[in-house]
Amino acid sequence: MDGFKEEKGRVLIRTNRLCELIEISDRTLTDWKRQGLTQHSRGWWDLQHVLKWRGEIYNGDSETSKSVNLQQKKLEAEVAFKESQTELARIKMDIAEGKYIEKEIVEAELTRFFLVFKKSAMMLPRKLIGFITGYLDPMELRKVEKQISELINDALNQMSVDGVYNAKKK
Repeated sequence: MDGFKEEKGRVLIRTNRLCELIEISDRTLTDWKRQGLTQHSRGWWDLQHVLKWRGEIYNGDSETSKSVNLQQKKLEAEVAFKESQTELARIKMDIAEGKYIEKEIVEAELTRFFLVFKKSAMMLPRKLIGFITGYLDPMELRKVEKQISELINDALNQMSVDGVYNAKKK
């Protein structure tokens, strides 16, 4: 057969026939050789050895496989490192362009906002009672005002607690 020969009980195959047989490119075969696949002689490959080596690579059964896995992990780590460097450079550029605000400024502004919000929310019961004053007697108005105040106070407490808020049972 063309591209095949037998030597000492081994089936040897030419490079081009091997690539056709296992459906790979000669570039892939060259890469495999760099990764540890041994060649019988120039242009000739031991078919059984190639198939065994290929199975080890894809099945993870040998030291060669571990070496390839380590190479793959190293490549993945390098890619992740490059991506993180790119992200860091982008963030530094955004900081230089003023796209980020200092933490202290944000905290001060939020504190001021929530103090104003709390003051406004706590005034709501009085304002609402002003709208319904003519419809209820003074005792009922105080009860309604108290209930609205408790609801608003509960909502404000809920906003101020980190995590899950558990209202006090009455």
